[in-house]
Amino acid sequence: MCENCRQVIDNLAINIELLLQDLDAIPNTRKLIQLDKIIICNFLLGLSRQQIANIVNLPGQNIADRLSKIIYPKIAHIMGVDQEEIAGNWVSIINFLVNPQNGYRLNPPPQLNSDNFQGSFGRQIFLYPANQEIVQYQIQGTNFYQQGLYYQAFQCFLEAWNQQLNNYGIGNPEVLIYINNCLIEYKKSFLQEKGIKIYTLAVVTPFFHNQGHVAAEILRGISQIQLQVNLQSFDQISLGTEINLDDITPNTYLPSICSRSQIALQILVVNDPNNLYDPYNQTAEKLAELAPQLNLIAIIGHYSSEMTRNALRFYKQKGLTLVNSSSTSNELSQLSIDESLSFFRLTTPDAINAKKMANYLIEQVSSQPPQKVALIYNQNSSYSISYRNSIRQYLEQHQDKFVFLKECNYISENYYKVQQYIEYLKKDDVDIIIIIPDGGIEPNSLENAGLISRLNINNCLIAGSATFYHDNVLHWIHEQTPCNTTNQNNRQIIACIPWHWQSQENGCESSNPIPENFCKIGAKLWGIENLTWRSATAFDSVLIILKVLEEYRSQSSKDLLTHMDQYFKKRRNRVKGVTGLIQFDKSGDRLDPPAEIVAINWDEIQQKWRWKIC
Repeated sequence: MCENCRQVIDNLAINIELLLQDLDAIPNTRKLIQLDKIIICNFLLGLSRQQIANIVNLPGQNIADRLSKIIYPKIAHIMGVDQEEIAGNWVSIINFLVNPQNGYRLNPPPQLNSDNFQGSFGRQIFLYPANQEIVQYQIQGTNFYQQGLYYQAFQCFLEAWNQQLNNYGIGNPEVLIYINNCLIEYKKSFLQEKGIKIYTLAVVTPFFHNQGHVAAEILRGISQIQLQVNLQSFDQISLGTEINLDDITPNTYLPSICSRSQIALQILVVNDPNNLYDPYNQTAEKLAELAPQLNLIAIIGHYSSEMTRNALRFYKQKGLTLVNSSSTSNELSQLSIDESLSFFRLTTPDAINAKKMANYLIEQVSSQPPQKVALIYNQNSSYSISYRNSIRQYLEQHQDKFVFLKECNYISENYYKVQQYIEYLKKDDVDIIIIIPDGGIEPNSLENAGLISRLNINNCLIAGSATFYHDNVLHWIHEQTPCNTTNQNNRQIIACIPWHWQSQENGCESSNPIPENFCKIGAKLWGIENLTWRSATAFDSVLIILKVLEEYRSQSSKDLLTHMDQYFKKRRNRVKGVTGLIQFDKSGDRLDPPAEIVAINWDEIQQKWRWKIC
């Protein structure tokens, strides 16, 4: 982009590149040369004819000739007026260009980032691949988005999307979200003319936890449902005739998500530092302040129970709905009335998750002598303590089957300290180790869980909570045992999670058509095994909002909060989602939430370790 064009964009917020393209597209006229473009830009910036002549080192008469013979006729054609009306009247030309109805006015997105807040519709990237060529396309896309050049940003993000698919066989969900956001901004007036309501959701994820893997899992579910909704709306304005959407359209059946209403979804991606030791959650505070300016209808988040608990007080004050897809602490089942009005939880609370795990363990040891059980958790995490209390409560009811060893409540400490505890377990012939990593609030917790999972301690069973379910564990097992061995099969590693793609009730081959389609589309975009429980609950979090928007056509976040309460808590309506039937009690907890036991098994066909349904 030339410097003159950039100045017009920065100073006047006019899409000068689009104007120049339109001027060149006028039939039966000569195309503009670089000199013409310089003349147009400088007149728009307020320079006189003589000043422009000095810049281009030409006589003033040359400038006048090109204006009268080439430039003014083209601009007059675009404006639909006689050339005499605009000749020399650059104020009139500028007024035409800044009129939003004419399509040249840029609307750059607001600058959101500060020391305490990182949010992006497309002007910042959080998930980077290793390939620097792809990264450059991402950066170019963000630069265009910052200027309000949404078509150009779309093209850059699309190239990044395609190259990542080609190079790695898996799409970047953050980039797919930005592609959708660009298309909405680019065609906003056309969508509005068709009566398609644009709603904006914020999704808060911890990009710095586990090297962005958790955030990517969540965004896969978010971007997948955004794509399904928006493709329907883009079809309404025949966008496919102007822009080839094949690269982002999965080659499979796309069921209608919103059958009766025309909706387009814009997503604000927000990074949550997930820092337990902040005096309060500044991300939530800033997001709540920005909500009216950004027309946020609701918020999906946060990841950890601790951050969710802290965030709720800010959202309730602004009348914002918080739909949570990943926080499981029992503490969130005991909110005050004013907080519970704003809260809906899609995932399975610890009390239910732990009961499922306990029942599985009880069944496994039914014919065996009493099992020695070790609990490893983080005493600084309300979630980790919540799960520990629940699982211990259930197992203690069977004292004839379980004997509890000394606990380790410092999984977040230096591993050498944890290792001393492991040596104690080896000497005491432990049978079952229950690992409860926190949700990323302390960095060592997951890494230590992985180190423990590598240990082959007397063929003991290692059982983990939902926060233990990561691809990292598979990688760690592969490092230790890159192929199947008899010894490895004697040791079992399991976890209890809300959903798995192999689930008999809600998996890809179940009788529930929602997860069947979710898996088919996800397999095209990311690969089936990259759809985790975090992806599924994130998808369902958006789905329940869409169902209420479709029912009530809520006009504001406060309207949506009222309508969500009426639809789910007062009328007890149920929605079928990827994770099964979704219904809520008055506290915002889900009624009969799902839980699945999965184990790490060797896959003979793929020759690798995989999480599989037990």
